Amino acid sequence: MGLLSSFASTAGAAFSIATSGSYEIDWKDPKVRDAVIVHWKEVKEKADAALPLAGLRLTKEQKAKLDELLKQKGVFPDEPTDYLLDNLPDAIPPASLNRIIGGVIDDCLKNHDHKEVPTISAGTE
Repeated sequence: MGLLSSFASTAGAAFSIATSGSYEIDWKDPKVRDAVIVHWKEVKEKADAALPLAGLRLTKEQKAKLDELLKQKGVFPDEPTDYLLDNLPDAIPPASLNRIIGGVIDDCLKNHDHKEVPTISAGTE
């Protein structure tokens, strides 16, 4: 009986870990965009930490798009631009965005109503 309960608790923990990053976020939604802008510092921190694995998870085209968005610097800019936010879902698949920064954005959408969002530059390079 002890082995069975141990297996059940291990399976439950594995399921919790596997589903912990599953958010249904529309990365083109203006409210999501506002949340990313407001929480950019935290988004940047998490996204920068995930960049070393990008080459393993992205297609050649996605990697090229990400390199373009990062201006070959290998990290996200200190301030987001319209161009970056408009094109990020094309460089990083939504499932990956959900896993990397979905928790920050999901929490913001559920618990905050940002009436004032900082203005960002177009950044149309």
